[in-house]
Amino acid sequence: MIRFEALALAICDSNGGFTPGTKAFQYCNPGLLKTYRPEKKKDEENYRIFTTVVGGFKALMAELQARCTGLNHRLTQENSLQDMLTLYDITHDQAVRRVVLFLRRALEDENVTAQLRLGWFQEDRK
Repeated sequence: MIRFEALALAICDSNGGFTPGTKAFQYCNPGLLKTYRPEKKKDEENYRIFTTVVGGFKALMAELQARCTGLNHRLTQENSLQDMLTLYDITHDQAVRRVVLFLRRALEDENVTAQLRLGWFQEDRK
């Protein structure tokens, strides 16, 4: 599996993106992306509302790519996975650990940690 896609799936899993009854599922927004742009469809908490899950997943992938390559104003390639997860409200130790364990299983790599630098997700695509 490609590292970058595994990261997106780990965030979706943590947010309940594919679980009926969750806000992420209801809004077709598996990454629970927010927006502050008035032209984007959103709820009162600024969570984006997508027409399709595919559209929501593609938006998550685009956002993650910007963040992992350092093209985002908040993060660089040297920031850690844990730094980035805070932007998705994944802050509790247990939630961070769940993402790390998901990535270890998906990528078959026990070296994945919360301190892994974001640039790693763009390197050596499998």
